[in-house]
Amino acid sequence: MVKKNFTLIIGLLLCGLDVFSSDTTMIRTHDHVDMTWYGNYDKIGVFPDGSETYRKIYLHYTMGCPSSGCAPYDYTTKIEVLHNTGEIDSTLQQTPAFTVNGVGVDTLIISDTSYIYYWDTLTSMLDSTISIPIEVVYFDTIQPTMPIDTLYYFPGGFYNMIFDSIGNIIDSIYVNPTGLLINSINNWYSYFDVIEKYEIARVITPYGGNIPSNYAFKHIFDITDFESILQDSVKIRAHYSGWGNGWSATLDFEFIKGIPPRNVNSIENIYSGSYSYVNSSDFENNKLNSQNFLIQPNTTQAMIKMTATGHGFDNNINAAEFKPIDYFVNVNGLLAHTQFNWNDDCGENPIYPYYENPNGGYIHTWILDRANWCPGLRAKTFDHEITDYIIPSDSIEIDIDFQGYSWSGTQTPSYIVESQLLQYQGSNFNNSAEITDIIKPSSKDEYSRFNPTCGKPLIEIRNYGSTTLNTLEIEYGIIGGSLHTYNWSGSLEFLETEEVELPLLTNWHGTKDVFYVKLNNPNGQADDYDVNNYMETVFEHVPQYQDKFAVWTTINNGVINSWTNESETSWVFFKDDGSLHAASQQMFLGIVPQNQYRDTIDFESGCYTFKVTDLGENGLDYGYNNDGVGSIKLRNVPGTTFKDFHPDFGSNIIHNFRVGSILSNEKIIHDFIIYPIPAKDEIVISGDLIKFNVLTIVDNSGRFVKELSSLSGSQLKVDISNLSRGVYFITSHDKSIIRKFVKQ
Repeated sequence: MVKKNFTLIIGLLLCGLDVFSSDTTMIRTHDHVDMTWYGNYDKIGVFPDGSETYRKIYLHYTMGCPSSGCAPYDYTTKIEVLHNTGEIDSTLQQTPAFTVNGVGVDTLIISDTSYIYYWDTLTSMLDSTISIPIEVVYFDTIQPTMPIDTLYYFPGGFYNMIFDSIGNIIDSIYVNPTGLLINSINNWYSYFDVIEKYEIARVITPYGGNIPSNYAFKHIFDITDFESILQDSVKIRAHYSGWGNGWSATLDFEFIKGIPPRNVNSIENIYSGSYSYVNSSDFENNKLNSQNFLIQPNTTQAMIKMTATGHGFDNNINAAEFKPIDYFVNVNGLLAHTQFNWNDDCGENPIYPYYENPNGGYIHTWILDRANWCPGLRAKTFDHEITDYIIPSDSIEIDIDFQGYSWSGTQTPSYIVESQLLQYQGSNFNNSAEITDIIKPSSKDEYSRFNPTCGKPLIEIRNYGSTTLNTLEIEYGIIGGSLHTYNWSGSLEFLETEEVELPLLTNWHGTKDVFYVKLNNPNGQADDYDVNNYMETVFEHVPQYQDKFAVWTTINNGVINSWTNESETSWVFFKDDGSLHAASQQMFLGIVPQNQYRDTIDFESGCYTFKVTDLGENGLDYGYNNDGVGSIKLRNVPGTTFKDFHPDFGSNIIHNFRVGSILSNEKIIHDFIIYPIPAKDEIVISGDLIKFNVLTIVDNSGRFVKELSSLSGSQLKVDISNLSRGVYFITSHDKSIIRKFVKQ
């Protein structure tokens, strides 16, 4: 029983999910479904029946590898809802009254009996054989696809050859038919349910090779607006547009009971598909032409969702995938929105450091910016409010145009465009705020580049009410630790969001490693709907380092200025308040590529951020230029390397750590920390160890590895050289404290 409880705790730490309450329903449709070839992978999901309302619906899309390993290239995957509209449609079908040997013909010439003449070379005489009968299948005129009879006829209306005495063809004779069958065509209609396809998520697969089978990355999508088509039995499609080994899809739908900010009246597709870009005129007039929609009588608000990604370039950088352009949302002939359809931060891809495989596997950070996507990441969906342009019971014209450009080459570029018109009944609340995300600290995959952290927390809030949000009280901290408050001020209109950086925590320790946020008193008043004012997330502590260590840097050939040898790469140390602690002055001017630079830094107790920046956004190792390979390492003084950053890091490295056993203004009671993390041969456990008596090491599956007993003092060095590389946990006897370390 104890082991089961411990495994559950480890599961929470590894998953990094926000803690779910009793009002949450989780439904899995795809469970590690292998998408190994181009096509659709459909599963039926049994969702809530619609009797409840939901304030939030999330799709957790975990992309992983099949057992044979992942495909190496960046392919598009789409998650779609195949919605049964309840409407019936039909198509005209035509079938013949009969078929001849399984084939439809206009007419058939037949005989009572017919023979085929031929010259027998053995007897040197004319001979004949009866013709092969023809099978004629007749079909019912009322049910045109149902056969009702089968008859056999002999062919007629053909010529038999006449031979001379030695077998030469000298003439022919016509075989007169005894009948003519004239076929007729039966018209009928095929009826079918109308299925409307709605895209709810799009993720591009990573780019790499020999990616290990245990690779996984979770993408989280807010799909609350699609609640009306996620009821009862629904077919969910995972589409994969690639080849080779493929990828796997795990889809978990999270339904949180409550009242949404506004009720959806209808969802309609505006554009849906992949459209080739021959030229601007063809694209706008034949691909993304204008569409008309009726605004329902009880609609007071409307929005357009738009997801568009560019693909293909045929070695011409000025085409879809690598062409930074705008698109324009026109409503009733008026320009309503202009959107830059571009992802400019591929160099900060959170799939870093690359997922290393002992057999040489890798995933590139793959730094080149693209048309609204990066390899391994989700495509951005843009929401465009058009409430000011609608009139209830009237129609609107929607036309989305792309900025025109010319391209050259032989392979036509294309855009995958999914756009929906959503109509709403109006705001459900006047004065309300919502916590939508905790960005730092967080264990979510998408925020992994700058977590774990010991610096300023970062959250996202949203105005959940129709009244402009100007002030808000934010309570936050670690469960069981010190209480913190922050008074936010700003100006957020209905459904607008803002990232809020909170002041530093005085203490990162509590009874649980869980960070929480609670919103109070929006605009100085009681919240109309406070159910969504609280969020919490499990987090990991930053690694603990000594108060003096060295930065060993080897610069590659990437320079900003070849005259001064000004390197693209530099590094700094920041204190937790954002002030500068140390910088790599020697790297700015006059550097010698491939030389190794060593800087020894002294630290006081506290929290620090080590940030490496590459102005070329291609790190110290990018295989598609001639800059060579550099390195960044942290080393003990004296001693060995305890942190080796992979040089393929794109735009930057952000690494948070702590120096000293505790911060000067923290008091840790009955707790311990582990450093360095990751470790190679030895870890140090620091704390009031006599209070614990026994500590236990378990592996990532919760299996017992080692017991540490007869503890005393404030530090214990543990030899881990014989452990296999991977993740391990050290837990106190009562399982109240769990700390993770990584064996390199």
